[in-house]
Amino acid sequence: MYNGNNNLGLASLICGIVSIFIFPFIFGIVGVILGIVGISKQEDKKVYSIIGIILGIFSVLYSFYAYG
Repeated sequence: MYNGNNNLGLASLICGIVSIFIFPFIFGIVGVILGIVGISKQEDKKVYSIIGIILGIFSVLYSFYAYG
């Protein structure tokens, strides 16, 4: 399968971190989607994707709590 770097997982992690500070709903959703796609395309090195998904979900839930 795919043996390169997990670029989608890294993008998910970055979106998850950015979503804590800026536009939590938008970047949170993008982080979750990129994390899921990153997990599906990668056999190993899924840590970035998992952390990005967790941060994205946290940000989306926080945005509902804070703004909704």
